Amino acid sequence: MNARIEINFVDPFVRKGYRFAGTAIVVERGTDTFDTLLGRYLGALGPRMRAIVVITVIKALPLTSPVYDDGKAEPDVRRSWTTRFRKLQPNERFME
Repeated sequence: MNARIEINFVDPFVRKGYRFAGTAIVVERGTDTFDTLLGRYLGALGPRMRAIVVITVIKALPLTSPVYDDGKAEPDVRRSWTTRFRKLQPNERFME
C-alpha cells in the first residue's frame, strides 16, 4: 500500500493556492482513534462518517497557475475568472 498523498487547495478566481504533500492513513469507525478524532469534529455529518483520513504533512508549497507566467496581475486574473463564472451562473450571487 502506498500512503503518499498530495492535496491542492486553489482559489478558483485568483488561480493561486497551496500544495500539501505527505502521507495518509484511513481511520475507520469502531476504533478508539476514530472516536478521539471525531470528538474534534463539530459538524453535523459526524454520525454519518464511516472513516477519517489523517494526513501528516511533510511539505507545503504555494501553488500558482501558469496564467501568471505571461505577467498578468492578480486583479486582472480575478476579473477574468469572475466574469467567466458569472456567464456560467447568471442567476447566482457570490462574494468577490
